[in-house]
Amino acid sequence: MTRRTWWLAATLVAVLAVAASANSIVNGFTYDDIFVIVRDTRSHALDGWWKEFGWSYWNPRWGGDGYRPLTRLAFRLEWVLGGGEPMLFHAVNIALHVAGSVALLWLASALLPLAAAWIAAAFYAVHPVHVEAIANIVGQAELAVAFLAITAVGVYVRGRLEGPLSWKRWVGVGALYACACFFKEHAIVLPALLILAEATVVRDRAPMRQRLVRMRLPLLLMLVVGLAYLWARTSVVTGVTGFVAAVPFQTLKLTTGNRILTMVGASTEWLRLLLWPARLLTDYAPPYIDIAEGPSLVQLPGALLLIGTLGLVMACWRRSPVTSFGIAWLVITLLPASNFIVPAGIILAERTLLLPSAGAMIALGTAVPWLYERFEDRRVVQYVAVLAVVVLLSLGLARSVSRNRDWIDNETLLQQGVKDAPNNYRLQYLLGNHWFERKRMIEGETHFREALRLFPYDPILPFTLAEQYRRAGMCGPAIPLYKWAFELGPMLRYGEVGLAGCYLESLQLDEARTAALNAIRYGGRFTVARQMIRAANAGRDSLAARRARGDSSQRAGAAPQP
Repeated sequence: MTRRTWWLAATLVAVLAVAASANSIVNGFTYDDIFVIVRDTRSHALDGWWKEFGWSYWNPRWGGDGYRPLTRLAFRLEWVLGGGEPMLFHAVNIALHVAGSVALLWLASALLPLAAAWIAAAFYAVHPVHVEAIANIVGQAELAVAFLAITAVGVYVRGRLEGPLSWKRWVGVGALYACACFFKEHAIVLPALLILAEATVVRDRAPMRQRLVRMRLPLLLMLVVGLAYLWARTSVVTGVTGFVAAVPFQTLKLTTGNRILTMVGASTEWLRLLLWPARLLTDYAPPYIDIAEGPSLVQLPGALLLIGTLGLVMACWRRSPVTSFGIAWLVITLLPASNFIVPAGIILAERTLLLPSAGAMIALGTAVPWLYERFEDRRVVQYVAVLAVVVLLSLGLARSVSRNRDWIDNETLLQQGVKDAPNNYRLQYLLGNHWFERKRMIEGETHFREALRLFPYDPILPFTLAEQYRRAGMCGPAIPLYKWAFELGPMLRYGEVGLAGCYLESLQLDEARTAALNAIRYGGRFTVARQMIRAANAGRDSLAARRARGDSSQRAGAAPQP
């Protein structure tokens, strides 16, 4: 393989990546972009940029979850340079996707023949499952980690194929690792990918134990980098994950076993999204995703898939180590957000497949030389293979381009989501909330009621609908919804100030006073709650005075006439 040939292959991969993502540049701010970038004024200036290393990714107003300081700094810079317009953000996402696709070609071409490596990188470049990370600006964290992690593994593998890794390369890998971690949490698994590469694709006659001994010092330094990142992160956010668990895991109080069984059942979605992503969704939630209540036949296909995947890794370990490397890469990089180890903030999300799909495409690329060697008439095989690759790339490209259009604004995105998966309560809720924000109350109520029917266990649903009813002066239906919400989610009881307002309106003064006191107790708006208490007390005094005057009048009327 000449340098010119490699650069031609890289250029073609870059062209495919641009073609699959370019039309997203006209999209606006959508989905999480609204909260992380548009409504969070931290993202609008460079002043005090260093403070990002002591702040959470999400603003405390919306949970204070996550720790991604470099991602936040990138958003600040892009806002300032682009004048607050979304186009520059989208251009950066497209550039990162192109860079990640070419980086994958660089890594894969060290392990496979160039034609097979090119097919793997080309499929990665046009894969529709990547659209969420590219078209949604906050996916920039995923894109940055993918580029940095793939590049780091490429630096390691290419260096090891030449012999022992130099300290210069180790320093480069360590720097890429540190940057990737500060872009997003799941980069923490990079050392495991290096050990995987050493065990599978690095050609070294020394026993694995001896090689690990040689690597102990640089791996120890990488461990220090990882621990330093975790220390910084845990000083800002709480818990192992730094995220509140997905609502179904909380409200249904799933045991660890049932959470794992839920993900076993949902694992078929990972396979579908990686191999045939015709249907793409912004959110995966029940009842579209079945929540486990113990073992059932629903989980059988997923269990067989997981067992088969691990079995394939072991079966190919010696016969086709690159295949094992690719599949094991998929497993390792999927674990942080898989809910198998710890509960994550989502059940399943397409953006989390960006880095795992790199391993899947490498494994897929190993099929090319395998098929080529097993057919005698190789010219026919070449023609068929070229035709199949062209068809699949065209399908992937067309689906990516069409999906990019769905992300142009929230209304388009959410309407398409409800159309594609009407039995997904989160999509119904999000579309209803969108209509409420647009003052289209009937449409909002319709979708909220459908969301409640599909999954009556999310306290945000009755609480938000109750708030909308109260603002519309409809306290009759609002009061039972408030009670329902606080029963499902006691953490929402700061919102009892709204319930207090409804009680006041319906002259249930004792209940209004109690609700306002509860709101204060749970951190609600103190000033408003105090006003409610004063109004309730004044109402009680007024009623008492009125009753007293009534009693006096009755006594006066009952007095004997002289």
